[in-house]
Amino acid sequence: MNSRILYSDRFFGQILQTTTAYETSSGTIAQQEFTYLQVEPGQGVYMWNDYNGNGIQELQEFEIAPYPDLAIYVRVFLPNQVFVRTHQNKFSQALNFNFNQWQNENGFKKFASHFYNQTSFLIDRKIKRNGDNFDLNPFSKGEDELIGLNTNFRNSLFFNRGKQYHSTTYSYLLNESQNLLSVGSISSKNNSHQIQYQHLVKKSWLFNLLGSATTSKSDSENYPSRNFEIVSYQIEPKIGYLFSKNASWDIFYEYQQKENQIGAFETLTQNRLGTSFTFNSEKGFSINGEFSMYNNSFEGNVLSAVGFQMLEGLQPGKNQTWRLLLQKNLTQYLDININYQGRNSETSKTIHTGNVQLRAFF
Repeated sequence: MNSRILYSDRFFGQILQTTTAYETSSGTIAQQEFTYLQVEPGQGVYMWNDYNGNGIQELQEFEIAPYPDLAIYVRVFLPNQVFVRTHQNKFSQALNFNFNQWQNENGFKKFASHFYNQTSFLIDRKIKRNGDNFDLNPFSKGEDELIGLNTNFRNSLFFNRGKQYHSTTYSYLLNESQNLLSVGSISSKNNSHQIQYQHLVKKSWLFNLLGSATTSKSDSENYPSRNFEIVSYQIEPKIGYLFSKNASWDIFYEYQQKENQIGAFETLTQNRLGTSFTFNSEKGFSINGEFSMYNNSFEGNVLSAVGFQMLEGLQPGKNQTWRLLLQKNLTQYLDININYQGRNSETSKTIHTGNVQLRAFF
């Protein structure tokens, strides 16, 4: 049985906008078995870290590569004859509160006109289907039959949205996933509180402030080394100077604190200082770049899955990264992109990565 229902409406003079979608589907999916194949650097997605030092590539040792030169593996799903009968429910809800139309009012309505709120929710649930029975409730708690779950919730409250005058955004995000693979069940859960502030002074100086508190949790049924619960705090002030509508220059500083709440209780204190610039020519040419210096104070095993997640591909101690991107429209239907990245650390050589891309539009 496959079905789909969509509903969209507006209320209170278009102040409230709502969209609802509900879908059901039934079928079979293959129990996923996969391996990793090596490809040319930059053409893959994953990298291999030999965490236990045995020289054998094991499935739990592959990570998503944080840099192009490390992306030398792709995941390939293997054919198999094991299929699982499933029933899938998907429900999504979006709510937008827009009080901007009260901007010409007085009193409370005038104050409320500065606010805008966006809320979105999605749940995608797969369960084992036994016989001809269908569970049409996407919020059902049948954990024994659950083989796949993806949940996303996001709420953003804006003040002076789209403006650069004390523009403030507070966001709450919650993501949860669970998948059944041939190597066992793997689940993850992330939630974060984020606040961003932006203000333009004298049409040239743009001040930004970003702060966040995040919790990331991973649970693997058969690989305890991949279990972690990382709590992190971040604050990043940035000062930018706008030379014109096409050119800007920024200086930023970022402080980040991470702590693993289980296992070996790894900790990371990261300080980052950097600068970036952007230039867009009216003749179809643009260039932007960034340079960052990191100082990582890490306590724990660097050669572990938790250490890799916390350091995000960098090394303890001092690190430097830089990038440069050039884009040029050659004709109305042809453009070229030149991308260059580099990084180094106290314990590794400098690595340079570059690529050229020519795109044609038909």
